[in-house]
Amino acid sequence: MKRLLIQVVTLFFVASTSYAQPITVTFINPGHKQNNPTGAFWHNVSKVMDAAAEDLDIQLTTLYAERNHIVMKKLAQQALVSNSDYLVLVDEKGVITDALLTAAGEHKRVTFLLNSPDKLALKRLAAKGVGVIGSVTPDNYQAGRMLAKLLHQSLPDELQKTGERNTMLALLGDVATNAAIEREQGLLAYTNRNYGVNLVDRVDAQWSEKNAYELATGLLQRFPDTKLIWCANDAIARGAAQAATELNIRDQVHIGGINWDEGHEKAIDVSLGGHVLLGGYLLTEIRKFHDRKISAIGEQKIAIFRPYSENFRPLYDALHGSGLRHIDFKQFTTGGQSYNIKTLNQQIKF
Repeated sequence: MKRLLIQVVTLFFVASTSYAQPITVTFINPGHKQNNPTGAFWHNVSKVMDAAAEDLDIQLTTLYAERNHIVMKKLAQQALVSNSDYLVLVDEKGVITDALLTAAGEHKRVTFLLNSPDKLALKRLAAKGVGVIGSVTPDNYQAGRMLAKLLHQSLPDELQKTGERNTMLALLGDVATNAAIEREQGLLAYTNRNYGVNLVDRVDAQWSEKNAYELATGLLQRFPDTKLIWCANDAIARGAAQAATELNIRDQVHIGGINWDEGHEKAIDVSLGGHVLLGGYLLTEIRKFHDRKISAIGEQKIAIFRPYSENFRPLYDALHGSGLRHIDFKQFTTGGQSYNIKTLNQQIKF
């Protein structure tokens, strides 16, 4: 009788901690599989998704486009006729939309991550028979505005209260991408309404540390009184920091970026992060949708960005190490926990 009871309890435990059936998901990652001059962002997106897939009984296949949009288009066309239950795509510069519209195949369960087609493109995809069931994108406008505000606030009080305008430079991402455009809009929303900041120039650095170094070297000599450099990502910020260091003016310039890249705290003053975690969140939504816990994923724009602080060291170390598997992603499919930086960090910390 005791043995029977143990077997029943064991079966109940297995049933309550496993899923009815595995899911196959293909993710086309536009970035590099390894680190590169534009930073480790896309590599870390896949690390988070791998950890989530392991918990969620998802067989995840990741294909890397290596920042080549021609390759990305071919991969999307191949995925469209694959047997994967779900596709996760990133519509940078509309490349994926073009691929889906011109490909021969169809797929009924397509999701978009971080970059999504606009409403007109979504209508065209629906008319063709492509089943877009949802998207998860970060609020890049929030990030651009927050970074400008935090950079300004990082200045010594005497520079904020003198009534003088503090010179700012902006090094943008690739302005053909939605993320770069929205971050720039957030930047302008702050600088256009704040007398204490004088945005004297903004240039496209193509997400590249090398480009940013070369641009900043020239701009800092042209504007030697620069106090703030707003950068669209951490790779750009590192390039700007190197230029300021070589010009012997690093101490007078406050530099900020976005991504929480490894080692950013040693090179730049402010870094926002969080959007690297959204791939894991999308997989929890796919799991819930597949299990009919939710009727739709929908178009979700999430204000996930937070400035890095030592409080987030556990999550930061996990992103750049191997600790992501300490997170139990299953709990985010039960409705008991909200998926955000704080809850993820808390799991790793304890």
